[in-house]
Amino acid sequence: METKKEPTSKVDPKIQEETDVFVANGVQIIHQPNVSDNLIKQIQSSKDPIEGIANATLSIVERLEESSAQNGVQISDTAKIHGSNQLLGEIIKIAELAGVPKLNDEQKYQAFSLAVSRYIDKSVKSGKMPKEQLAQMGKEAGATPEGQKISQQMGQPQMNQQPIMGGQ
Repeated sequence: METKKEPTSKVDPKIQEETDVFVANGVQIIHQPNVSDNLIKQIQSSKDPIEGIANATLSIVERLEESSAQNGVQISDTAKIHGSNQLLGEIIKIAELAGVPKLNDEQKYQAFSLAVSRYIDKSVKSGKMPKEQLAQMGKEAGATPEGQKISQQMGQPQMNQQPIMGGQ
């Protein structure tokens, strides 16, 4: 008798490796004492912890992009989206350990959405991201667990793509 195999998400190993490196480098930056102290201060001084966490995440992603560009490495949008999601989770953890009130799932989704929105806005205004790339990035962000939750909350149809990484 044959057993049915569960369908698995097939992830391009290069994208997975790129995402893993992106996250590892981001976590390393986040946990540098001066950086983590500044991130915590940034979040605590923000009127809205959701906004503070989104801005903190965006600052780490921008540092990773700058570092990669200086080394002649381009990070794919897919790796940025999925990696940023994981880095946001790491920033939330350190913020909560520092006394920032615990975020519920909806607030985490809002922080993710705000960070993606601000990243895209900056990229389009600076000319770094053409409209075609913007559309693709929006599609990929919508395929993450957070993006699907946001779509559900807004009454939009979900993307039927499997995320590369597990959710936070």
